[in-house]
Amino acid sequence: MKPFKTHRQQLTILRDRGLLISSGSKAMRVLERENYYSLINGYKDLFLLRDLHDRTVDPEQYKSGTTFDEIYNLYSFDRELRNILLESLLKFESSIKSKSSYHFTAKYRESSAYLEMTNYSRDPVKLKTVLQVIATISNEISKKADKRGPIKHYLDNHDGVPFWVLIGYLTMGNMQYFYESLDESLRNTIAKDFGESFNREYIKSIQFTSDELQNILKAATFYRNVCAHEERLYNFVMHRPPRSSSSAGHLGVPTDIISKGNLFAMVAFLKLVIAKKDYKLLISKLKKLFASYETSFTSVNFSDIQNKMGFPHNWLNYL
Repeated sequence: MKPFKTHRQQLTILRDRGLLISSGSKAMRVLERENYYSLINGYKDLFLLRDLHDRTVDPEQYKSGTTFDEIYNLYSFDRELRNILLESLLKFESSIKSKSSYHFTAKYRESSAYLEMTNYSRDPVKLKTVLQVIATISNEISKKADKRGPIKHYLDNHDGVPFWVLIGYLTMGNMQYFYESLDESLRNTIAKDFGESFNREYIKSIQFTSDELQNILKAATFYRNVCAHEERLYNFVMHRPPRSSSSAGHLGVPTDIISKGNLFAMVAFLKLVIAKKDYKLLISKLKKLFASYETSFTSVNFSDIQNKMGFPHNWLNYL
């Protein structure tokens, strides 16, 4: 285990590695507020010196002219970026829950229909997922049955919990598996609902498929978790990006740009599943954020940061 280091010792190590710290007291205040590991280890990579094979030199050295303020600026930029993206992801989460509960309840009217295996996909490949979804819903009811709130109220007074109430307690990840577990006709109905909203607002005529919606849900779940757990966002890339050729066509974005599973892809996907006014607000906030930080770096170009995010130089033309 590495020995404990005081903030002053940590700053000395950083200076020895070539990091410029103009104000030790200011840097100390930052380290008192922010976790050293999250700040330095989380955001140093872009500023480290690399060899001809693009590997960081050993022992670590910072690029000439790199400042402590630059690393903190990237850290702060990423925090604001997470807040902006999370707001839009929550709007999608609300929409997928609303549409799913509406169409599921319209098709299956009986009480507790969401606990019946026969109301889900009959595909044997999805059997395990179906059972997990039912177990998740059942556990959520059990956990809340004796606690003051909507679930206890409906159990005590109406002998059952409406799905439109229960679905509010499910996570984005739960929704990903719930949607995957539905029979194909219901999956298509929900996807068609999103497609019709997009066509109406953008005066388009796309055919939005259940597989496309599933792919966007998968991506949104990954990015929702990154934002919720305050993990590094700007250079996050999904390990196995969902196929996105159809969505790329709907959006007019080249497949090779949108298929890499990076932040640009997630921002592009959101255009298909949130209201136009909300999407315009998302793009406006990103523009303002980029503008406020583009002069905050000297040892790297802001375009290097945008490149890590997957944003091409003409990203606004696409979105």
